[in-house]
Amino acid sequence: MVLFFSTIFFLFGNFVFVNAIPSVSFFYPKTLTVSSCTNTHSWTKWFNSGKPNTDKDFDQESLSIIQAKYGRDVCAKPQGVQARTVTALQTDVNYSASWQTMTGIISAFVSQTAGVDFQIRFCCPNTGFVTTTVSPPKPIDDKTCGRPKIKPSVGLTRIFGGSYAVPHSWPWQVLYEEIRSCDTNKLCVDTCGGTLIDSHHVLTAAHCVHGKDLSKIFITAGIHNRQKNESDTRQQRQLDAIFRHPDWNNDTLENDLVILRLSAPVQLNDYVRTACLPGPDPRPNANVILIGWGSEHIDGLLSDELKQTQVTVIDDCDKYWDNFDEDNQICVRNMISGDSACDGDSGSPLLQEYNSQWIVQGVASYIDDCKTNGNFLPNVYVKVSAYLAWIHSIIRQKH
Repeated sequence: MVLFFSTIFFLFGNFVFVNAIPSVSFFYPKTLTVSSCTNTHSWTKWFNSGKPNTDKDFDQESLSIIQAKYGRDVCAKPQGVQARTVTALQTDVNYSASWQTMTGIISAFVSQTAGVDFQIRFCCPNTGFVTTTVSPPKPIDDKTCGRPKIKPSVGLTRIFGGSYAVPHSWPWQVLYEEIRSCDTNKLCVDTCGGTLIDSHHVLTAAHCVHGKDLSKIFITAGIHNRQKNESDTRQQRQLDAIFRHPDWNNDTLENDLVILRLSAPVQLNDYVRTACLPGPDPRPNANVILIGWGSEHIDGLLSDELKQTQVTVIDDCDKYWDNFDEDNQICVRNMISGDSACDGDSGSPLLQEYNSQWIVQGVASYIDDCKTNGNFLPNVYVKVSAYLAWIHSIIRQKH
């Protein structure tokens, strides 16, 4: 699994001189600090309402735009603001910014350095958040997806690192394998998980796909134990096309999503089925299921048999991960057992049952360690619902 590290920043008044550090930050008013927004006030999540289109554009984060788009997540009259960079920075450069105010309230942050993208959050009174009407969740259109013939066992009994799944009870889980040269005259196989979303397409993480040679990539459906033959259940396919998300960022792992089009459709049966694309999003504290063949510790051996575990969706994940984006990502952990995704689980689904159908709510993106309790950080999954328009645009090309 991919590791992701927190950023560090240093402040020097209104100008920030960068010396090989990953991020810089500005506060308004200048006396505001991260720790001073407490008690009767709270920090909002991070917003990124505007992005420079070229290296000559100047970023601007506007309160009115953010309130219009994310009304329930921000207050009407913030008491202060923090802005920080989210793009890679050049060294030995002075970074500066300015603020726009209206009747004493901050109305916009404006970068004075071309091409640099910022995100912003607000220090808000706990009683001052804007309330908006939340749209009801979209129903699941397909009545056949997400219904396994062989029922999974998802009781609360578990061992550390999860438990072995009932064979073929997650029939949309596929094994991704990519052959590459790793040493002189040697070949290695990179392994990830993935999810069948229809008979032609697999959803997985963009960071799983290393090369462009379609002949080196194999997708196996109907698999439970990697070391057994299982010839009566398995279907293996190569690829016809790879569709990485157009905004995929290999450095920050933003938009860590790819759709793989199979060279020939799989045959749907008792062992190979499709998961549902999201209707409703999982709420904080909801129980969800992670599956995969990943190891139990970093650099460990993969599991031969498919494993599963139950974890909990958490909110306020930006407390743990600086670049966490609530609109596009989901955070999960298990504070009791510490169960977690691990090496080899990248691209595997986060699943939730809704009206007797299983939904792929997330795609495994990055972790801190193979534990999520105590001082270990939660797992981060791509929020599939945020990408439905893009996913459907790819799928429709085949139909």
